Amino acid sequence: MLPLLQRQRLSLAILHGGICHREMLISWAAESLGLSYIVLLLSGLIGAMADDSSLLAMGFVIACSLPILRAKELSNKVNKRRQAIVMELPELLSRLLLMVNAGENVMRALARCMEQKQSSEHPLYMELSRAIEGLKRGESLAQALEEMGRRCAVPEVRLFATTVLINARRGGEAFVPALRELTRQMWEKRKSIARMLGEQASSRLAFPLAVIFLLIMVLVGAPTILMM
Repeated sequence: MLPLLQRQRLSLAILHGGICHREMLISWAAESLGLSYIVLLLSGLIGAMADDSSLLAMGFVIACSLPILRAKELSNKVNKRRQAIVMELPELLSRLLLMVNAGENVMRALARCMEQKQSSEHPLYMELSRAIEGLKRGESLAQALEEMGRRCAVPEVRLFATTVLINARRGGEAFVPALRELTRQMWEKRKSIARMLGEQASSRLAFPLAVIFLLIMVLVGAPTILMM
């Protein structure tokens, strides 16, 4: 079954710092199959006690759906993580741009940004903290930022890492305009994601509002119909 779980393995790797051991994937698959087995067993026992075979059929459908639902849940967690990183990245870039304009070099500015969010469990700052720890261990700037981009698995973070590396090699004169342009792009990206989330929220509210409207129509129209 391992070749069929490559997408789930990639999702688990994204959620666990870029690493997904075989045992982790097998544990996730075993948990999914175990839940399906428990549902099938319970539905079979209840169906046998009630002498109703339809309960077993219903349990079989639910048991088959559980692994698919867990895979969907895993994919949703990855999407939410990516959205959270993209939404927070403009804030980080704005603080970084402010500190660089004040005369700080890039690495000290990143370290100070990390100090301000040291207690945060946001995935972007967790990966930034790992990159700074790698620099303290002696890793090069290119290696630390490339690993950060790989662990985040977000194109915008990789673009940020590439911008920092290219301008670090060229010198500091072109870095501020490049960082300012990147910040502007990330704010536009954040606005588009905010609009998309707002549209999704409004579409989710449409069905409950329609149901409430129908209930009000029934409550208002029922007395009139009964009086006729």
